[in-house]
Amino acid sequence: MEISPNQFSATQSHELIERLFKAPVERHVLPNGLTLVHRPDFSSEVVSVQVWVKTGSIHEDAYIGSGLSHYLEHMLFKGTSRRDGKSISREVHAIGGSINAYTTFDRTVYYIDAPSAAFHQVVDVLSDIVLHSTLPTQEVERERSVILREIDMGLDDPDRQLSQALFRTAFQRHPYREPVIGHRALYEQVTAEELRAYYHARYVPNNMVVSVVGAVAPEECLAEVEKQFGAVQRGRLAPVRIEEEPVQLAARREDIVGEYNIFRGGLGFKVPHMSHPDSPCLDALAHALGGGESSLLWERLRNQRKLVNYIDCRNWNPGGSGLFWISYVCDAEKSREVEQAILDLLAEVEAQGLPESVVEKARRQALTSEINGRKTMSGQASRLGLGEVVIGDIYYGRRYLKRLQAVKPGDLQAAAQRYLVDESMSAVTLGPAPQIIDSTAALEEKLALEPFEQIVMSSGARLLLQPDSRLPKVHLRCVLQGGPLYEAVNQRGISSLLAELLTKDTERRSASAIAELIESIGGSFSATGGNNTISFAIEVLPADLDVALELLSDALTAPVFNPATFETEREAQIASLLEDDDEILDYGFRKLRERFFGDHPFAVGSDGRVADLKALTVEDIAAHYRSLVRAGNLVLSVTGDFQSSALVERLRPLLETQLSADAFEPNLAPASVETVAYVGHETMEREQAVVLQAYPDTGIQSNEYIVAEVLNELFSGMSSRLFERVREDQGMAYYVGTTRVIGLQTGMFVFYAGTQPEQAEAVVREMDIEIARVAAGEVTEDELARCRTRLKAARPMGKQTIGARAMHAAIQVTYGLPIDDDAEHASQLDQVDAAALARFANTYFSSDKRVQLIVGPR
Repeated sequence: MEISPNQFSATQSHELIERLFKAPVERHVLPNGLTLVHRPDFSSEVVSVQVWVKTGSIHEDAYIGSGLSHYLEHMLFKGTSRRDGKSISREVHAIGGSINAYTTFDRTVYYIDAPSAAFHQVVDVLSDIVLHSTLPTQEVERERSVILREIDMGLDDPDRQLSQALFRTAFQRHPYREPVIGHRALYEQVTAEELRAYYHARYVPNNMVVSVVGAVAPEECLAEVEKQFGAVQRGRLAPVRIEEEPVQLAARREDIVGEYNIFRGGLGFKVPHMSHPDSPCLDALAHALGGGESSLLWERLRNQRKLVNYIDCRNWNPGGSGLFWISYVCDAEKSREVEQAILDLLAEVEAQGLPESVVEKARRQALTSEINGRKTMSGQASRLGLGEVVIGDIYYGRRYLKRLQAVKPGDLQAAAQRYLVDESMSAVTLGPAPQIIDSTAALEEKLALEPFEQIVMSSGARLLLQPDSRLPKVHLRCVLQGGPLYEAVNQRGISSLLAELLTKDTERRSASAIAELIESIGGSFSATGGNNTISFAIEVLPADLDVALELLSDALTAPVFNPATFETEREAQIASLLEDDDEILDYGFRKLRERFFGDHPFAVGSDGRVADLKALTVEDIAAHYRSLVRAGNLVLSVTGDFQSSALVERLRPLLETQLSADAFEPNLAPASVETVAYVGHETMEREQAVVLQAYPDTGIQSNEYIVAEVLNELFSGMSSRLFERVREDQGMAYYVGTTRVIGLQTGMFVFYAGTQPEQAEAVVREMDIEIARVAAGEVTEDELARCRTRLKAARPMGKQTIGARAMHAAIQVTYGLPIDDDAEHASQLDQVDAAALARFANTYFSSDKRVQLIVGPR
């Protein structure tokens, strides 16, 4: 009978696994809590005895990062009550054995490999050093300098630096982020007393496992271990709190530069512990990707593309969690290309999977690795210790290998999709410093964003574009003139309601379907209404730009004003108005606005009036849509990660042919407001009173707008004279400052304060005093300098996000202003002096134009 290769491979693997675990394993727990695991093996007259102490660098508690565990490992060879340091190694060597130890994050292991005839002596030596070390003070200090040299060697070792960087980048809170050897500054502070206290706390029998493999009979092994280790009583073992690592939500990075001849890099991905069901899949995946010179990464990046000098992959997960780690060495100028090539290959594996031949090879490699690890008695003892200490199951190895041999290509693909994702990636690099940019100006030029490109379509629609690939997001902001100036006197608030409804039902999708779609891709779709405009914005990842463009097109050209949605949004807007009227400041501001503006459209805010909203119909909304949503009234601003030329062509049909071509005429309200002076009181039964004083203000398009901007800054903030006098010096107000209602050609400048009812008049006097000071030209240069600095800083601070930049650019174009006027704005600020402030105050802040309102209890 002819057997297919795959069938033969599976059969052979099964037989090999059964042979590996054919020998029985003895496991005993002594009365003092020590665990013994033993596998008799008489294939050679050799024995390996290992003491696994369940303490490592993650158990150092208050001394985390000090390297106590590693320090202690060194010190246990320095003498006991029966042996001095030199005699320990001499004794072991005299019997033909070798002794050593190592420390990891979660364990410290001491082991002796020797002829089996010396088994009793081996157990005696190991039990003596782990249970009866004296830690002589002189030796503690002498060994300190030895370990300091080891720390310095590590700092000089690029590979060790890279691995430590990976762990501290990947783990933000878990002790895995601290080097096992410790930080030099913390290690130097460790005292002999602290070292002894740690030794007595952690080196107790009930925190140890003895692993024995070799030519020793079970009865003999148990008797000797009981004799030597069982004589020490169980110790108090306090639990050590190990901080859990929070879920990683975004990729992390650390780049180290220095005097290095070659570039080293690593990519790590969070993976679960060794006993997790996915662990065999991840091990096989590591073998497939980087397990040897025929692996995918090696073949593609080294042999085919000549990008790396070396590359490998490993799945490290012996503790509570682990890292799937790809490391590489390459020339510095190829580093970016290498990292992208690795990510491209991972994406390919996630999308297409791996062929069966590659997976079979990975299974074979893993099985061979396990067999190779068992070639020696020491290797077998290590496997037993790992199962008992790290996993808690000495038989885990057999089940693990069977799981490993059962993995299929689809399992590896699923593991890659689950774990090798950007959100859990940590990237570290170490290499020579990049070429130094000659000057700060050159650096600024290299990193600066390109200015907005403005394209005026034949329809009159305006498109503003500013690519910015620093973050993978795209923001689309659509701005139209609207608001109070474009509303009928009995339809106040219709513009804001229209803006909200444009983000709801369309011919293609219902409001709920749109909400579900935008949330499913992690995007946002929002609307706003203001004094002069309405707008809506869509922000998505670049991969979802098609979705955003479709939503944009539907909102502008195919809205469906569903009666149920209309009713829901209208009621929400009414509820918001009613909610505002419960707040004394909002209520007072509404009353002040009505009194100040009179018949002017700005007498009512953009959210409208309750009575008008209640009377609105769907037909009213549809008519308002037709009057505002026209090509000539549209400014579309796009910022973020996109290609300009491709985006223009995709938007051209919408902006040139699909929007209404009806002419749009801006509504120019009166340039000024005929304000009638007024002093009054509005009753509202509250504990506090609100003082409001309104004066005429200039519009955005006025040359004096910049002066009013400086005045608003001068009167506001915790460093203003008004705040200091009213709030700090006299304690008369909870809050005090100024704000503005801004139009294109007119506005309202408002002083406000919240105070006790009986102090309202006194607050008014303080406001008048401050206005008089400004009108007299008494503003100091120091005050002006602070105002200029804050206003200049506010521009870049306010335009940090792609959404803020898109909105600013669109508003500027809508108002007929330059897209980027930051430099001109700064220059104008420098020209505003005390005399300019005085002229403005004397012109606008006069008592015959003042509307004063105090809102509060009777």
